[in-house]
Formats: sequence, C-alpha cells, structure tokens
Amino acid sequence: MAIDLSQPNKLVITCDLGGSLSRAITQLYPEGVPSVIVMSPEVADVSQDSLKHIQIDSAATDSAWVGLGNEYYVLGTLARNNFAGITPLRALKNKYAIPKIAALLWQACRQYELKNPEVMIHLLLPSGETKDKDVEDLSNQLTVLLKQGINTPTGLLKAKLRKFYVLPEGSGVLSYRLRSLADLAYQKSIGILMLGYRNSSFFFWDKGSKGKSETTNLGMSWMVQQFVERTSVGLSKDDLRLVPALVNGGGGNFQGFRVLSRKPTIEGIEADLQLFSEVLPTVKDEYCRALKRWLDNIGAVFDEVVICGGTASFVRTELVNHFHKEGVSICWNGEVNIPEVLDTYKLKDRLADVWTSHISHIKLVDKKFRYDRQQPLVPQPVKPVKTVERCHPDRWKNFIPMLEP
Repeated sequence: MAIDLSQPNKLVITCDLGGSLSRAITQLYPEGVPSVIVMSPEVADVSQDSLKHIQIDSAATDSAWVGLGNEYYVLGTLARNNFAGITPLRALKNKYAIPKIAALLWQACRQYELKNPEVMIHLLLPSGETKDKDVEDLSNQLTVLLKQGINTPTGLLKAKLRKFYVLPEGSGVLSYRLRSLADLAYQKSIGILMLGYRNSSFFFWDKGSKGKSETTNLGMSWMVQQFVERTSVGLSKDDLRLVPALVNGGGGNFQGFRVLSRKPTIEGIEADLQLFSEVLPTVKDEYCRALKRWLDNIGAVFDEVVICGGTASFVRTELVNHFHKEGVSICWNGEVNIPEVLDTYKLKDRLADVWTSHISHIKLVDKKFRYDRQQPLVPQPVKPVKTVERCHPDRWKNFIPMLEP
C-alpha cells in the first residue's frame, strides 16, 4: 500500500501507561522527528459541569481533560490538584487506557497542530492484559470514539485509527536485544524482567519461541505501601516526594525523609529518621525475597535475563547477587542507548521500553506502507560508512520478534 506523502497528517504514537508516569513517543509520519510526551498517572471521572470553569494553560503538558461520549475524565496534575484524582494501581491498566490514550493523543495533536489526523497507535500493557479479545475491544472503542469525536479543551478531536496493536511491556527492549544478538538470539534462552511502579512482569524467549509470561503486583508501589504501614507516622503513599526519598534511602542517604516528617520538633524529626533507617532495609529485603520467590515459582530456565523498568535500579545490587548465584548473565535495559535529543525530560532508562517499542512500531508501519526509510529516526552526526557495511544488507531490518507467530 503506497502512502500519500503530500498529506502531512499521519501520526504514529507509542504509549506506555506506567503506574508512576504515562509516557508516549510521538512522530509525524514518515519523516518527522520523534518527541516525548509525559503525563502524571492520576485520573478522575467528572461531570461535564465540573469542567465549565476549568482552564488549561496552552503551555501545560501535564494536564488534560477528555469527553468520551457521555463520560468525562480529568488527567495528570489537574486531576491530582483539583479533583482528588487517583493513581489506579489496583485496576487493570486497560480500564483507564482509553482516556489516557485520548489525553496523550490530544497533547500530540496540539503540539503538531493536527486536525483530523490518521493515527497509528501502539500500546504497551502487562503481559496478562494482552488477550486478543481485550485488544479487539479497545481497538473497536477507540475507532468509534475517534470517528464521532473526543471532547477536549480545544474542541472536538476527530481522527481515523489506521492501526492499533498491543504488546507486552518489555517487548520493545527484547526486540532491541535480539536485533543486537543477531544469529546468537536463536541459541539463547532469555528471560525479560520488567520491574515497574504498579507491577512486575516476566516473559520468556526460548531460542526463537515465545514461552510463558507472568505478572505480579510486586512493583515499587508494594514497597511504598509496606513502608508507610510499617512506619505509621502519617506518611502518605501518594506523596510525590516519597519514592525519591526511598531510592536515596536505599543508598544510605535518609535526608530526603526529613521534609516528610510531620513532627514539629527537631527531636521528633530525628526520631522519625531513625525509624525510617531501620524500617527501609527490612521492607526492601522482604520485597527482594518476594520477587525471588515469584521468579522461582515461574520455573523458567534461562541463561540471560534482560532487566528493565524504573524499579530495577532500586534493587540492582540484590538482583546482581541473585542472578550471579544462579549463573545467569544480566543485560540491563537491553543495552539500549536513549538519544539525548529525545530525552527532553531526563527520564533515561525509564524511556527504554517505550523508545525501543516505537522503533519496532515505525518498522511495522514502514513495512505496511512499503516505505524505504533511509535516515535514522533521530538525527545523528554523519559517520563514514565502511565498504563491508554497504555490501552486506541488514537482514534484521524488519524483524519484529513479538509479532512473529
């Protein structure tokens, strides 16, 4: 199918609806430069009347509201600050997938000044939420809503959904890793361990075949909840300062907890810091033990594990020790390099999965439209090409393993 390049209204968007942050890579197709959109995870359902006096600044990128038929949702900072919005950690991600995708799509269309675009959407979900029927339901709902129009702060947003597909979280990093391994990929059994804020996922690549997959609620939120309950000094699991304090505390620096203490005296604050320094190592140890039990119970045997996700860095030492004892080599984030010009929010490894998934997404779209891409997605300094590289074409160019039957 040939693509009409004279119509610059085609948008490719790859979404990762993380428990701590929604991330999307957006790109005008075919030759636009990819960019990152982020939005806080909070969401609140509201009535249409609640939005009458709500104004969203034209420069705001972390707030949105969308009307989907008769249902209205507020998202991001606006949801948290004005409507007591929640981070829906217990609900399946696909429950709020459509309003979150709609909000990210609105931000992208506003950024690129698009009207009635054709959109191609790739969504990452936990491995347990990617059943064909669930994906089909999401696709049908999106198709109908985009056709009839989504109410937004800037008016009715209509679009034509050209392509929608869902893959498990971690699949982008796996694709990138397999491409790097080339023929060696078919000689390896690889486990993919994705440690997120809301949950953790595992799936298995066994010498060319997709194996078992599992999802558990053992994300960073599990540790946050345990820490708040164990300390019992009035901390809030929804306090945005708590996770950075836990991460720093895991490295021995507990000063970040000082501003979280609610004690009115210096002595009381110091007592809280002492309590925090005693509780955190225990909670962290319990989390690591639970994670190891979960992995052991899966029963997969592999010789390499690719570890990714924001929580992985918090328990990096413990994971290294565990897999060293098991004789399993570790590949962190699939050895993905995030282009500096892309990482405008300084998310680093937290972009690894959505960025590599976007690379695979673009390859899929190029194949669909028979588009011969000559330039890299992100502009790079020109480097001399060796003769041997020109003589041997890249036979992995259109290889997308998670889409193989």
